[in-house]
Amino acid sequence: MTFNPESLHGLNREQRLAKRAEFVEQAQALLADSNDGTIDADAFETIERGVKFIDEVNEREARLRELAQNSTHVERTTPDNPKPVTQRDAALRIVERSLKDHEDAQATCERVIGSGEGIGAQWVRVAGDPVYSDAFAKLVADPRGLDLTDRERAAVAAARQLSRAMSTGANTGGELVPVHLDPAVMITNGGNVNPLRAISRVEQLAVGGVWRGVSSEGVTAEWLPEAAEAADASPDLGQPEVPVHKGTAFVPYSFELEHDGVDVLHNLQPLLVDAANNLTATAYTTGSGNGRPTGIVTALAAAVPSVVISGTGEALTADQLVALQNALPPRWSALAQWAAGLPTWNSARGFETVNGAVRFPEMAAGQLLGRPFHELSNMDSTIDPSTTGDNFVAIYGDFKQFLIVDRIGTTVELIPNLLGPNQRPTGQRGMLLYFRTGSDVLVPNAFRMLNIPTTT
Repeated sequence: MTFNPESLHGLNREQRLAKRAEFVEQAQALLADSNDGTIDADAFETIERGVKFIDEVNEREARLRELAQNSTHVERTTPDNPKPVTQRDAALRIVERSLKDHEDAQATCERVIGSGEGIGAQWVRVAGDPVYSDAFAKLVADPRGLDLTDRERAAVAAARQLSRAMSTGANTGGELVPVHLDPAVMITNGGNVNPLRAISRVEQLAVGGVWRGVSSEGVTAEWLPEAAEAADASPDLGQPEVPVHKGTAFVPYSFELEHDGVDVLHNLQPLLVDAANNLTATAYTTGSGNGRPTGIVTALAAAVPSVVISGTGEALTADQLVALQNALPPRWSALAQWAAGLPTWNSARGFETVNGAVRFPEMAAGQLLGRPFHELSNMDSTIDPSTTGDNFVAIYGDFKQFLIVDRIGTTVELIPNLLGPNQRPTGQRGMLLYFRTGSDVLVPNAFRMLNIPTTT
């Protein structure tokens, strides 16, 4: 038997473990072949070198287990570089692997991770772990989790512990949705139906149910002569609070789909994202704020200076759009954008000058009066003169002053058996997904909204 520990340098973990097993097998065979229970000096020296190698491998394995159990040092870089990888590094690697084809989702997770010291990075690392993703797929197929491996059980336990921490210690009873399936992460940012996520300020909330911040219309600067006393430029600070509200989606699925759990999950993900997108698109626009987000139209309608009422006419005109833009304070003009329903923009495309030329030719390039415009289909678009009431048809302003808050950590409750009307099993399981989100205007004066009221 030959054994040269020097030749083992540079081997990866799997190769070292294989060599360890090979040596143990050869040493056992050598001892078994000795007739009188003794071995010669060369064989003894070889075995001694091998034992030292085994001790080295075992020490490395113990160190790896120690790092894996430490939330702030989760892995080593290379065998020759013992510098631990931080929790932030581990979370960013997971984002890169799991969301490599989704730039918007990557940016969302990177904001959540931040410096890597908070619960956001833990959420990405735990809920983004591929082992947890596999375990979650098995739980969807069988909520009892009978087929989970030891590693998957450990990943599920870590996710449940984190879920309790994110819920301020409450036992939610649900399972965290893997990061790459989470609607709060994967909602499309560039959709025409709900452009507010693309142009507004979006924040993530890891703990608690209310986002709290500071808002201001700005500080006034001045030119100051020599030795003159500076004016008091203290800004009027607001302390807005934006609560998050629960949205749900229930998905039943049959026992026959159990063996296709992973495929079912990947097919369900775009459906769940679309459902969440459709639900929130309306709330972000016209939500009442009672049990759902406060919509931008709702918030601006309650802020008198932000509403621009048209003249005596009951139809949209080009001059009304010009007047709306002119009404916005210069402080907010540089970053201002437009939002309105598609019929409103189609009407604007048809406006002509007195000579019959197109009034707003730049609309072909996605701009109106030098600023980008977006389709917000939940706004008023059709003005019916036979009715009486307000018609909020267009918004112009700095949409970074409209805040959307997502509570990270979308959760599902897995129901093992669904019952029919007679309380007998239907051969189906159920997945109840719930997420939390909120919205509100931070600075109403950063917007102007056109109202064309009808009086008949």
